[in-house]
Amino acid sequence: MLLAGTISFVFNPLGLGPEPDIVLTHDFFTKPAKDLSELELLVDGESAFGKVLSAIDAAQNSVYIQTYIWKDDQIGRSMVKKLKAAADRGVVVTIRKDILGTVFELGDMLNGKPSPVFTSKGLKGYKNINVATEIFSDTDHSKYFIVDRQVVIFGGMNMAAEYHKKWHDYMAAIRSKRWSEAFEQKALRRVAWPTASPFIVAVNDRSATEIRTALIQIIDHTAKHVIIEHAYFSDDKIIAAVYRAAVRGVQVDVILPRQADTHLYANLVTNNRLLETSSQNPPRIFLFPRMSHAKVFLTDGVIAAIGSANLTPRSMLTSKELTVFIHGAKNDAFISALRSQLKADISKCEQVRLPFELSFSEKIKAIAGKYIW
Repeated sequence: MLLAGTISFVFNPLGLGPEPDIVLTHDFFTKPAKDLSELELLVDGESAFGKVLSAIDAAQNSVYIQTYIWKDDQIGRSMVKKLKAAADRGVVVTIRKDILGTVFELGDMLNGKPSPVFTSKGLKGYKNINVATEIFSDTDHSKYFIVDRQVVIFGGMNMAAEYHKKWHDYMAAIRSKRWSEAFEQKALRRVAWPTASPFIVAVNDRSATEIRTALIQIIDHTAKHVIIEHAYFSDDKIIAAVYRAAVRGVQVDVILPRQADTHLYANLVTNNRLLETSSQNPPRIFLFPRMSHAKVFLTDGVIAAIGSANLTPRSMLTSKELTVFIHGAKNDAFISALRSQLKADISKCEQVRLPFELSFSEKIKAIAGKYIW
């Protein structure tokens, strides 16, 4: 599987579809959604996976899962058990797992615990369950669950113990037949997102690479304050957009994990670049005390982005990803919950006030990390 992951990586080095000039419309920025009640913020793994397992228990017709990593651990096996029970009562289960993500399961594989998607003890060959792990398909880093085409749960969490109980992360749920079906059409069939929607789904796939454009748009439209909480941050165009915001007086707060599982030195280089900006109001950098796998933006307290895409060249250009953009009112439940959670996250952090001193070898590791993951 390590070889398969390497092949997947090599065969998708040049990017996906073209980057459009505009993804988010003028109306998105000028007309906040009147009703976001069908959208729910899920913080950390116990909350998110609790919702996923409950949705699978209630499934009557279909479950569709896209994931990057699926380990043979407690949460991975719990998911298998629930899916088999659903399949036994006639639910059609479809699972798509990215082959490159298998690299992160290598330690378990060497210990005799391969991912359940590869074993008959797990999911492979079980009635009503279709599993696909195509070696030569595009790298797909997105993570989502579509249940009965009525509920969608999406975001940054893979199926592994660290996401379930150890790491800090975000997901969101859509509870609406109309928007769940629109999500499925956009994610799986490249159908354009409906214009009359309370939020916008942007994707990176063979038709277009939309997410970086949309992220830069929300940064460029920020008037007062942007909060960025991300696990991995090294993309030059996003960094340039943050520079522009700081120069025009926007308060920029960036939350990164103190010890990222990967991309650590690339993050440290970004820390230094942001702190060394010539703005009189340089970005504030905060280090979260444990691993945060978040991929979240909030601008001016009302415009949010949440999804699977990291702020790295690979996520921005060569991996299939999915991010949802929301413009709500300040008192909306989803927006309020996100704003409160980000405030709580900052309260746990240590602010970085001086650039890190990096050795030559650490700078080389930063370059390698930036472009590999």
